[in-house]
Formats: sequence, C-alpha cells, structure tokens
Amino acid sequence: MKKHILIADDEEMIRELCTDLLEEEGYDVTQAVDGIDALKKMETEIFDLYLIDMAMPRLSGMELMREIKRKQPLAVVVILTGYSSVDGAVKAVQAGAYQYLSKPLNSEHFFSVIHEAIEYSDNINGSLQKAFDPGSNRVSKGEPILLHGLPVDDKHDFLALGRIRKYEIGDKIPIDDKELGEIILIEKGEASVWYNGTIIDYLQKWDFWGEESFILSGTNITSIQAETEVKLRHFDRKNLMEFFSFKGDKVLKRFIINLANSHFVRWRKSIQRIVMLKLMTDQD
Repeated sequence: MKKHILIADDEEMIRELCTDLLEEEGYDVTQAVDGIDALKKMETEIFDLYLIDMAMPRLSGMELMREIKRKQPLAVVVILTGYSSVDGAVKAVQAGAYQYLSKPLNSEHFFSVIHEAIEYSDNINGSLQKAFDPGSNRVSKGEPILLHGLPVDDKHDFLALGRIRKYEIGDKIPIDDKELGEIILIEKGEASVWYNGTIIDYLQKWDFWGEESFILSGTNITSIQAETEVKLRHFDRKNLMEFFSFKGDKVLKRFIINLANSHFVRWRKSIQRIVMLKLMTDQD
C-alpha cells in the first residue's frame, strides 16, 4: 500500500514541487493550503507523514503540529522552513517534530529526510497497529461504532432517543445527569475528557462516552469539556434498556459487540499515547 503524505503550505509553488517529487517516488500526496485546511483533511483521511510549513496564515506550523499530535499522538511531522526561521524549526523539533527541511529544497536531502521519516513512522506505528488493530470491525467515519451493523431503522430509532444539546467552547458537558442521561454521542465538534485534572481522551464526531453506564449505572468518574462548538445527543440508560427490550436479543447482542469494540479502540488509543509519551521521554 502506498504511503500517504499530507503537505500543508500556503505557497502553491512549494506544494506543487513537493507533490511532484513525492509522486514520482510512488507516494500518495494530499495538499492543504494552510493549517486549518490540513485539520479538515485529517477528518476524512489518514496520513503516514505530515510535511508542514513553519509560517502559515490562520494557524502556524507549530500550532498545527500541536493539533496533529493531539489528534494522532504518534504522527510523524517534518517541518518546512525558510533560512530565516531555522531557529523556530529547531524549536519545533524539540517540541516533537521528526526533522526540518530548509527552503529552497535540495532534492537529495529532501528524499533522505522523507524516506527516514516514513521508515520511522513504520517503526513506531506498524507493529502497534498490527497488535491493536480491530481489523474487519473497523467502522467508517460515517457512523458511530456502537451502531455498526444495526438495521437502518434501528439506527434511526436509537438516535431518536437522544436529547440534542449544544455547547460552546469551554463549557462543561454534563454526564451521569438524571435529566439529560448518562451516555453522550458527539455529532459535531470536539470535546476533551478529564480525570483528576488530566486530559485522558479527545472525542470527535460519532464518538460515544459513558457507554459503560449501560452495563452498570453510576460508573462515570470523568468530566468532559467542549473544545470547540459541540452538538451532541444525551442518552438515558433507562430509555436504552427499554429500547433493547423492545427490539429484542439480536439487536442487543450486536450492540454489546460494538460496545466491546468501542472500548477496545479506546484502549488502543490509550496505548498509543503511552508509547508516544515514552518516546518523547526517551528523546529528552
């Protein structure tokens, strides 16, 4: 399978040059005109390497790298920079970038860094992905994992049980709420999950939180905060139990399987974060 590289640079000439060079080497390349565009591309595509410019409008290379690392802790990032911004590129490497490339690009050095970065990406992601990949149970971005495999009508009926609420940046999102419900589903935006003052996870579109309360009520020991404008659905455990009682064992069993997969995916993400922190500690 071809390796997929994202290029984020506001200079069209640089984007096209890098694209031509990389495609000639057999890589798949996606272009982003700036940092905001790059983050949008990440919502629908998976990348093996990120090649990002240090100085971009709307979102700097350093800011973009932080967002990439937040969304994909094991992401490998190579910084593009002008000679006048080398100091900033060095700081980016110290903050987690794999390497930096100075403009104008030298093709020999360019390919050397890219090949090494791809190999590094394979080393830290390859074996981990094989060990923790849900494989055939992977769910498309177009639906929640908990509803995977359910009939369309049952999906609609399930979603109809949720109470829609909207939250602004920084708002605390109530969970284990008697009125709103114990389980939440993100339909738009992003939220952070906190435990004892530490962020332990990030929720994006179609992510659930609080699923364990379906099995055992009163199990939520975390808090959730909106990181962007968020639209979500709150589900009441009692209503869900009645829903599956009405729908029957077949739908319930499918849901329980999805519930297990959901926790497996979350566990894999946690392992990735632990490995990333270990790698960063070793570099220090």
